[in-house]
Amino acid sequence: MGQYRLSRNVEASIIEHLRTALFDDGWEGIGCEKSMKQEQMTPPLIMINVVEMDTQKREIGSGFYLKYPTVVVRIFATSDGQREDLADWVLEKFEDNISYYQYGIFDGKIASKELAGNIVIRKILRNEKELANTEPSNLEKEDRYRHIISFSIFVGEL
Repeated sequence: MGQYRLSRNVEASIIEHLRTALFDDGWEGIGCEKSMKQEQMTPPLIMINVVEMDTQKREIGSGFYLKYPTVVVRIFATSDGQREDLADWVLEKFEDNISYYQYGIFDGKIASKELAGNIVIRKILRNEKELANTEPSNLEKEDRYRHIISFSIFVGEL
């Protein structure tokens, strides 16, 4: 059995957190996925991706690096109001304690998980409507009500 590394563990942990919160808060019909595959693009949808990893040496002479992933949350809504509500809701959910799990995989599927820490937001980098001009008639429906939130995180160990 293999294991996910930091980026994929972060993505899977956040997706699990948001899926549970969507259910608990009574949101219906909203997907939460990792990647942006065209066949998955049926709004409303929340997409999660780790897009970069800022690394800094822990101390001079150390071979250990502190890792700060940048997470991007893309919201594909069905209206501007839903876009705003989901964006506010997602930020509220990141104020909660987000459990960080290490996932074991077998045959490309998650086979196990172990609680290994917490995901903590360091800084919100972006929180805005992703496309400014959504009026062109050639714009795909799923692109009209997009929102993007990006933030730097730290994974604290237990």
